[in-house]
Amino acid sequence: MRVIAITHLNIILIEVLLLRKINITNAGILLLIQVNLFVFCHKPTEPIRLWMTPPPEVAKTAAVYGEIKNPYASDVEIRTIVSNRYKTIDFHETVIDDQSGIARMRKLDYPILLKANETIELERSGKHLMLYDKLDHPGKLELEIQFSNGESRTVIVEEREL
Repeated sequence: MRVIAITHLNIILIEVLLLRKINITNAGILLLIQVNLFVFCHKPTEPIRLWMTPPPEVAKTAAVYGEIKNPYASDVEIRTIVSNRYKTIDFHETVIDDQSGIARMRKLDYPILLKANETIELERSGKHLMLYDKLDHPGKLELEIQFSNGESRTVIVEEREL
């Protein structure tokens, strides 16, 4: 959308220069038009919200819950997720075996499709992120979600007690 705003500004500037009527009033009007185009054409994306219960110090794995909304107007895939504190991050889904009635976790392979305006709910006994092989890095847990369109989002995972 920023491209549209910049394109509109360029067109307006060319018109003004061609008409050779540049003055302080026209410059002020151009600035107001540009600000309006930027504000209304630039759609801020909603943040991705993720949380986890603090794992014990000796734990090498952890689970992350929350929701991942598609921040783009078209379908996109999550190619991978990387972390500053864990080596591997997998998508998992808890399913109940029809015959035995036992709940099992099943790994979902990347890429994970996110349709336009779709939200993946990450919850206990459903889809969630599993983090493996804890590294000895202090600080907040950050996950970088890499999308198929080449963009990525870094999310700081909130810690919540049960």
